[in-house]
Amino acid sequence: MAGEEAATAVVLAPDTLPEPLAVLRCLPEDQSGREGHSIFYVLGTAHVSTESCDDVVTLIRAVKPQVVLLELCAERRPVLTADKLRQPSLSEVMTEIRTGRTSPFQGIYSWMLAKVGSHLDVMPGEEFRVALREAHAIGAQVVLGDRLLSITLARVWAALGMWEKVKLTGSLLWTGLSLLDSEEMRLEIEKMKETDALTEAIREFGKEFPSLILPLLTERDQYMTFMLRKLASRAHTVVAVVGAGHLQGIRDHWEKEIDIHEITRMPPERQAMWRWRRVVLLTAGGVLVGTALLRMRR
Repeated sequence: MAGEEAATAVVLAPDTLPEPLAVLRCLPEDQSGREGHSIFYVLGTAHVSTESCDDVVTLIRAVKPQVVLLELCAERRPVLTADKLRQPSLSEVMTEIRTGRTSPFQGIYSWMLAKVGSHLDVMPGEEFRVALREAHAIGAQVVLGDRLLSITLARVWAALGMWEKVKLTGSLLWTGLSLLDSEEMRLEIEKMKETDALTEAIREFGKEFPSLILPLLTERDQYMTFMLRKLASRAHTVVAVVGAGHLQGIRDHWEKEIDIHEITRMPPERQAMWRWRRVVLLTAGGVLVGTALLRMRR
């Protein structure tokens, strides 16, 4: 019986499994359907690391979960079937911003991530594709557990002041234009096994732009915690594959009440978009001119 299986589920010692790993327990809210605690193995990955992909395989095969949760949302589902990551040109991104098809932050942010991915041996999101394959192999259900990207980016843009918007857009552009070469980037990412490349980048930007941390990290930690706890009524063993930078936040919020309605609310538009398109285009132009001048001097 399902209740007996849950009661006799083996909890593997964390020191026998890949790290970084959080092992958490939760009782289902509705205990009429299943008895006993659910066990959650939350694995932190570096997002673009071959070692992280191997860790996903090891963990899923060891604990054989009924559900595997991924740090993805419905809007990022195409990551699971992508065979390569297209890198748009900066002029294409500027056109998207100018015509209103994307926000300045989303356009520049996506461009920078695609540029990073083009320098790496492992395509961003490979650990999620590996987790999907392993889940299917054992008949486990796959759940997308992250907040919608459009909501996250809208809340980021709303949280920033006008000057922060200008500075952040310029910083993202400059970062994308002055990336390390492929080998240097690979070595730096492998060093960040205890966190993950994307979260580390967010934290670095967060030192100068503190408004980023709440919508990009803290609220998403809360959202994934909420989604994980909901699974307690459906499975006695769950594996979650998330960026390692989210592990501590999920631990911290595990026993706390979460206002899911507040953190999934789309913020009202405070400024007319054309103003920000103009600001971003001027910033982009300044960065490009500056870059060209630097290269001419070399």
